[in-house]
Amino acid sequence: MIEGQSPYIARKHRLADLVAAIQVMGTYKYSGRKIESWSKILGEKPKSADSWLMVFNEHPEFFRAGVDGAGFQTLALRRAQPRVYNTRTREEMTLEQLKAVPRDNRSHISRRPLSSEQILSLIDVAVKLHTQAIARRQELRWLVVMLIGLTSSFVGAFVAAIINGG
Repeated sequence: MIEGQSPYIARKHRLADLVAAIQVMGTYKYSGRKIESWSKILGEKPKSADSWLMVFNEHPEFFRAGVDGAGFQTLALRRAQPRVYNTRTREEMTLEQLKAVPRDNRSHISRRPLSSEQILSLIDVAVKLHTQAIARRQELRWLVVMLIGLTSSFVGAFVAAIINGG
């Protein structure tokens, strides 16, 4: 079965959009935002799609939608971290400090921004996946050329058989 074209190569500038989103979403003080907020921060429209939501949805290896139904989008790696980052002080809180904050006053508590090494690692993964998608497309080109050649041979042999036998 032939798979659909990879989103990494389906449109120009996809890798650039991924790198931009990873950098911004990895370093922003809040780990999750609604798509409208990310669009204001990243730019209203990515270069490789009609919307940032489309980019996020086509790359679940990096991005996740919130499970609370509020439409929040986040990096999967940040979502895996505990909510112990105080966005006001820009410091991690201990569990005791977190417990002291009333539950209805935790809007400033988020997940810690990613380190430079984590961001570079995610970008490296995106580059490798992009490179693999290009390599797969090139392999498929050879397959298509080979199939066209085989089809031409069979058609030629069939026509020759009809002409000689008929």
